[in-house]
Amino acid sequence: MLRRLPLLLLLVAPLSYGQGVMQPLSVQGVERQESVTVRARGMGSAVTALSGSIETVILNPAGLASLSRPTLSAGGSWFQQDWAETQHWNPNRYYAGMSLFFADPDEYRSEPLSAPDWTHSQGTFRLAAIGGAIPLKLGERALTVGVMLHQTAQLSDYDRNDNVLNPYIGQFRPDPIERPKPGEEIVVRWSAFERERTGYMQAVSTAAGLELSENFHVGLRISRAWGSSTDRQEIRETGVFFLREDAHDYDHEPANGSILWDGSSEYSSWNGVLGLQWQYDVITVGITYQSASNLRRNFRNTGQARTPDGEARSLTQVGVDKVRLPARVRAGVALRPIPAVTLAADYSWQNFSDLKVTGSGVTTAPDWGMVQGIGLGGEWNFQGDAFLRAGFRRDPQPFRIEGFGLVGQTATGDAFSAGLGTSISVLTLDIAYEFQRLRYQDRWESNVDYNRIRKHNVLFGVYYTF
Repeated sequence: MLRRLPLLLLLVAPLSYGQGVMQPLSVQGVERQESVTVRARGMGSAVTALSGSIETVILNPAGLASLSRPTLSAGGSWFQQDWAETQHWNPNRYYAGMSLFFADPDEYRSEPLSAPDWTHSQGTFRLAAIGGAIPLKLGERALTVGVMLHQTAQLSDYDRNDNVLNPYIGQFRPDPIERPKPGEEIVVRWSAFERERTGYMQAVSTAAGLELSENFHVGLRISRAWGSSTDRQEIRETGVFFLREDAHDYDHEPANGSILWDGSSEYSSWNGVLGLQWQYDVITVGITYQSASNLRRNFRNTGQARTPDGEARSLTQVGVDKVRLPARVRAGVALRPIPAVTLAADYSWQNFSDLKVTGSGVTTAPDWGMVQGIGLGGEWNFQGDAFLRAGFRRDPQPFRIEGFGLVGQTATGDAFSAGLGTSISVLTLDIAYEFQRLRYQDRWESNVDYNRIRKHNVLFGVYYTF
């Protein structure tokens, strides 16, 4: 007799799953909040020690104190991101023969992602920033204030896994592989999972930079952020395994239930940044502290569920999630060995293990970890008012790699950038391009997932100096 799993199992996707298995949409994307200008992007996002320009409104507000003339700015950005994955299955020593049910290439390629199992792309073009700053005096001290509307996060997310097993009998951590006791069996649901989010967050930031002494500046920025996203998630049942004590003793039955969620999310938050800069001769040292912040997500989803017997049901989810984002620290240095050359380096630190999520959309916070990034960049004033820029940065991600040799290790990619700038009378024109690349492998007893994420960013801006 055919045994069916209840529809409820389709509606539940536990957050205990790793990035490479089946993690449902909740707060993905909000962790990638970063304010970067055209010039800074071209210099590897080494931004903390840059000073004397309007871009410091959203970088290090202490740098505003060095601005000498009122300035207006506007900029746009083009963004494209693509994902790819190849999945290789191995015989499971505890449940021999199960891997024969899963699609696998005729032969293993030395470069698995040369012909991935699937690819997916997202792209968009939008206003990146618009604002202005004006230098003032507070007694004998320089005081500069600025305001800017700018993008803070690209809420792009995608994940797909055509072979999700629940419970997952292909991993040893955090618990050993589940084994049936004599006379008992383990019911393992086999399904396909896909999720996607598109959207962005923007903010209005007000900042001030004050000269405390000739070489020491302090700044403060307050930002009100908001945004929205379109969310989609689908789970399709493929089959059910019934596993017994003997590795060769199991049954498989097909299944065809499914549930598709379509919805949207609205986001809002406040945050503050304190910045310091110390300048001496050809060296500038900067540090910023972005305080921990509270983010609110209001979501509404409508679902269409279909049982294995063909019964259709309409579902609705409405709720609120409250997210506590951890504090972030950045430190950097800028060196001008000769007047025409600027070299910059940055280090950033944010512990997403301290992330807290409460509300109706999740039962526990995602299993994220520490991210530590570096940025290296240079700018060369090679002719008159023309500038050439280049940079490199590590692109850390908060999610942990499944099955990695170092327990708790998060994924880290690389980003390479280049930019040009020129001044024409009172106008300054900048353009920058950045290519980001992330490769990692989720490894289990039963399979290896080869993952690749690539991003292309083009930013351009114009500045008017009075």
